[in-house]
Amino acid sequence: MRPGHSQLVRAACFALALALVGGCSDKKTSKKTEETAKAPPAVQGLAAVPANADAVIGVDVAALAQSPIVARALERMFARDPGLQEALAKVLDDCHLDLGKDVASATIALVPSKGQQIDSLLVAKGRFREGELVACLGKSLRDAAGGRLETAIFEGRATYHQVGGDGPGLWFSFGSTDTVLISSGRASLEASLGTGPKLAEAKTGVARYLSRANTKANLWAIGAIDPAVGEGLIAATAGQVKAPLAVVASADLSDGLAVAADLEMRSEADAKTLISQATAQIAAAALVLQIDSLGRLVQKAELSADGHWATLRWALSKEELQDVMGANLSGLGSSIDGSSIDNEGANDENPAPKSETERDTQDGN
Repeated sequence: MRPGHSQLVRAACFALALALVGGCSDKKTSKKTEETAKAPPAVQGLAAVPANADAVIGVDVAALAQSPIVARALERMFARDPGLQEALAKVLDDCHLDLGKDVASATIALVPSKGQQIDSLLVAKGRFREGELVACLGKSLRDAAGGRLETAIFEGRATYHQVGGDGPGLWFSFGSTDTVLISSGRASLEASLGTGPKLAEAKTGVARYLSRANTKANLWAIGAIDPAVGEGLIAATAGQVKAPLAVVASADLSDGLAVAADLEMRSEADAKTLISQATAQIAAAALVLQIDSLGRLVQKAELSADGHWATLRWALSKEELQDVMGANLSGLGSSIDGSSIDNEGANDENPAPKSETERDTQDGN
């Protein structure tokens, strides 16, 4: 992750926490607020994402909130940032919220702003009421760190800016009665609310990958490849391929796990070379994981090259996914690159096969 991206990820997570406070009370919104919300046209989903976005992630929050694999991923993320876990837990507890019930879906985008700045934008659909959101968030800011909300009007909509406090200074507004827009910068929020070009109708930039993406999956993503990631791939292949241009990926946990990932390479030769090297790596991983009886699951991965695209498809049943989640994979990374294999937890009744040298030595004794 390049410098600055951790801040964007943190902002996106904090933004999701803010979005969740939309159901924090049952008070009726004022008539004036309702009339203001009805005045401008609705801005939702991909129609709320500016066309110049560099990357877009779609999340079926309701589905993923019930997934054990997602719960484990969140636990690991929070283990690295306990402060974020405490902040999110406080919002959920104070406002009596259930993640899986109060937020239906979310779209997260990285949007270039002024200079080299990149804003994170969250478009969350769920049980939201503007008056309740503003009241709950304002109180939370005042109680936590003496912060406040500033209000302005942009093209007929109220926009709110977090000032002071411990948060990253987010901007938010409502695109419709059930959709809240939250951004780390004013420019991207106004671009989302405004009449300028949106990703849903664009034909250039990352929008051209939408037709390839499985946007009905629980989790999907499209985006230009970060230069740092591209350099890493070049190094991993010993310079045999050039940096890829873009990625299209999805994961669906509706029935087990179905993963799809496509990398747009710069040439057909690069795509074929990458698949050849990835196939060898998967074969090595499968060999290592025979110790935990997971080799056959790794071998289910299907890799292919189609023109400039290098593709991966991997599907596991619910039972197979449970096997993967229960396995100890701590030694996998070191094992594939030729160092020692971590045998801790291996079944003593099924030891790893002896090498020819070991067998010859044993027979000689």
